Amino acid sequence: MLRKFSVENFLNLQGLNIRLTTIDTSEGKKIYFKYRNGLAHFLKECSTGMSSLILIYTWLLQMDECSFVYIDKFDAFYHYELSEIIINELKKFNYTQIIVTTHNTDLLNNDLMRPDCYFVLTNNKIESLNRLTEKDIRFAHNLQKMFKSGAFNNNREHAYKN
Repeated sequence: MLRKFSVENFLNLQGLNIRLTTIDTSEGKKIYFKYRNGLAHFLKECSTGMSSLILIYTWLLQMDECSFVYIDKFDAFYHYELSEIIINELKKFNYTQIIVTTHNTDLLNNDLMRPDCYFVLTNNKIESLNRLTEKDIRFAHNLQKMFKSGAFNNNREHAYKN
């Protein structure tokens, strides 16, 4: 999937506008940002968010070799739109079970995933959204709004007893 993309192309697909180059040094090849007025050492200038994206890129290159992947707080340094892009990239791996955690309720939407693919972890218990409410969840429902209003709190006691 991603093997055709360089790290530069991957970062630019995520909305960044960068150019990278490599330079041979006495310590080996080094990556630099390429600007009109010169170069900047990649590792010294790279933000935490960009470093995290590069880690995700590296994982995506190897993801088809995995059967299970767990990424805790995968989007800690991302805007929700970038988080959605990453989720959509992860969903391309049909033969890999992938679990990601987040505190970002902006990702609770039916366009991204089905309600039964979202889980809530509270008091050391985990349950899918669709089992945490007696309401019939429809595609047009705003899951984030329902979550914030407590629609998934009503059925927790019942869900944990079953």
